[in-house]
Amino acid sequence: MLTYDVVEGFTKEMSELYSSAFTEIEKVPEENILRTIGRGGKLIEYRDDGRFIGFTLTFTSGECTFWIYLATIPEVRGKGYGSKLIDMVRETHPGKRIFLVVEPMDVTSDDYEMRVRRQRFYERNGCVNPDITLISDDAPFDSMYVSGVLTEDEMRRTVSLYEDIHNGKV
Repeated sequence: MLTYDVVEGFTKEMSELYSSAFTEIEKVPEENILRTIGRGGKLIEYRDDGRFIGFTLTFTSGECTFWIYLATIPEVRGKGYGSKLIDMVRETHPGKRIFLVVEPMDVTSDDYEMRVRRQRFYERNGCVNPDITLISDDAPFDSMYVSGVLTEDEMRRTVSLYEDIHNGKV
């Protein structure tokens, strides 16, 4: 049975997955992420019958939620867990308008096919690409609505507040 726990910090399993699942441009130091916990940040660990399968990180300000990370262990990829985690994030953020960012669809990038697969995965799970580019930690990303609709300004303000907190500016 798939269960989740809101956690206050990274477990060893989460740290290892974080290190391997994201590119350097996507990652920030774990201590930066921990600055957001209790200040809008929510780190959730997922297990299936006690076995660690992944984690998510979200940041909520008002009724807007920025979904920063979704990661599953390699052994469960392609088996429906990512879709289940999307549903669980929607369930654990009732009434919130949720958005995420993905790498831009740059055909010249070395990982273009991965980017396409990732965006298609989100689209299959009901996410919508509003064709709005957001800057997160100085890198451009394409935004996607997960639940509800947000304005470009709402998304930019939420990302900016998340970054100010995780960078220790506020």
